[in-house]
Amino acid sequence: MSLLTELKRRNVFRIAGIYAIVGWILMQVASSLEASLKLPEWFDSVITAGLLIGFPIAILLAWAFEMTPEGVKRTENETQDNQSVTSNKMDGLILIGIVAILSMGIWQQFNKNDLDSRLRGNDQVAKNNSVIPAKAGIQKEEAESIQDNSIAVLPFADLSPTGNQEYFSDGIAEEILNVLVRIDALKVTSRTSAFQFKGSNKGIPEIAQQLKVRYVLEGSVRKSGDAIRITAQLINALDDKHLWSSTYDRALTTQNIFAIQDEIANAILLALGDRLDLPSKINISQSTSNLTAYELYLKAKPLYLARVDLDVADQLLEQATNLDPGFAKAWEIRAALQMLMGYYNYSDMTVDQQSEKLFEYADKALAIEPNSAIAIASKALMKTDEIFSLETAIDLSQNLADYNKALKIDPQNASAHNWKGLLLHYGGFLEEAIVSFQSCLDYEQFYAPCSENMEIVLAELGRDKEAINLYLSSLNRGIRNVSGSHPLAAMARLDMEVLFKTLTNHKALLSGWPKHDALYQAYKNPNSDHSELIQDAEKYMKNNDSVIQDIDIMLNPLGRMPENVMLGLWDATNHKGRQSLAFKNFIKKSGIYDFWIAIGFPPQCRVIGEDDFECD
Repeated sequence: MSLLTELKRRNVFRIAGIYAIVGWILMQVASSLEASLKLPEWFDSVITAGLLIGFPIAILLAWAFEMTPEGVKRTENETQDNQSVTSNKMDGLILIGIVAILSMGIWQQFNKNDLDSRLRGNDQVAKNNSVIPAKAGIQKEEAESIQDNSIAVLPFADLSPTGNQEYFSDGIAEEILNVLVRIDALKVTSRTSAFQFKGSNKGIPEIAQQLKVRYVLEGSVRKSGDAIRITAQLINALDDKHLWSSTYDRALTTQNIFAIQDEIANAILLALGDRLDLPSKINISQSTSNLTAYELYLKAKPLYLARVDLDVADQLLEQATNLDPGFAKAWEIRAALQMLMGYYNYSDMTVDQQSEKLFEYADKALAIEPNSAIAIASKALMKTDEIFSLETAIDLSQNLADYNKALKIDPQNASAHNWKGLLLHYGGFLEEAIVSFQSCLDYEQFYAPCSENMEIVLAELGRDKEAINLYLSSLNRGIRNVSGSHPLAAMARLDMEVLFKTLTNHKALLSGWPKHDALYQAYKNPNSDHSELIQDAEKYMKNNDSVIQDIDIMLNPLGRMPENVMLGLWDATNHKGRQSLAFKNFIKKSGIYDFWIAIGFPPQCRVIGEDDFECD
């Protein structure tokens, strides 16, 4: 009798088949138990190793013994009839096992498709519990206008058990976005543009069409206890097909988080490498090794970007820098916050206190990371705003050079573009300021400060309809702060009386003041003397909770010299104010005149004699 025949007679092959089926099912169960019961990562590996070790033992036992209706017997003592009965039962078990494996495979594939659909906002798939074929990608006529190197990083879904880790999942997506921004060959949509689709039910092609990008990166983050799972997938929006996807299961450490970000960024480069001229690899530096400090930073940054709860953001970053004094990213944002808290009324610090802290924190950031664009730009902003102290002429030329340096390091830094635009505006270079504000909006179309500043400068240039259209666009997008500054001069010139008076009656301006019609008429008749009206408004302001910088912007076009900001000073309405001695003294003492001598005069001003000037 041959060995093969004897193996078949002793049911060794059947036992091997049954063992393989049962082992496969046990490994699937082990993997599920590890995730659901939060067992150690090595749990399913131990089960797999045990099954592999047990396989040769099962084969030896199958050779030596036989299961019979009377129990286990040695194989050589078993009758042919009993062996046939046993073989038939084993064949039935094998058939049942194969059916079970196929059913489980179909179920897993269904769940995978269902998860993909949920991550992509397709609620209908989850509701019907069925797989719907992907819709066609971006329409052909739209696709022709989309650049091949364009990509958007959507906010990652928070799949944590408690559902309170959105700041963390958003932060992971933003960190990956910031890495991709550094690649010159990629055109990356800004954070504010991409993150507007958080929680949206729109499909990828529709989102990509609105963002005008070809590729979209989406994913999810599940943070539970000491473990983290990050899933990411890259989609070609033209045909709605996946180019790459991966899941990362790691222990929750900063080293692993930065490693995953590195792997995702480089996987994208690899996936798009045959389509675009991209570098083969990019390295991510680990900004901190302290996990708690990193989480505090991720909580603070969106507050800083949205310009809300800035005092809370500062407190979070204070904790982060206490935990890790070498955390440059935390120091640089904390530096910028010192002045912004004053701007947005989140701090009672004096200007001198703001300045002291800003320079302290910015210098700490630069000592760790000399190419910190935010720290460089923040110091330039603080120096620029010192023009209002009139204690010494400020070197605005150096400040402009600092902004350019920051933008060379980080060309998409919206704050630096905005602050550079303000400096150019202070100097009367209105068209150049518009360019800076527009550059800001090109990168961050939902960045409210740039939009608000651009509206006012457009009005100063007499481009009233453009100013109001931009104002309306900001309202439509939900980014317009109606308690802030407004292009009031443009509204008055366009006879928008109701809107004008509605805004000036806001509690942050002159709510309760009885002279709003006089203010409106002053804007309609700018060449008259409005000094008494200005004094009356200032007196009312001191006895109420009006916001100083917004009052400045409201009264500057009527000839008032600025205390905090110069927006409105260059408006055509303020022709009379620019002829005053107070205006000339301000321009010379602040350093703006020296700025003009260094780089040239704005078109509305000109030099007179050796040390004088005049402006229209």
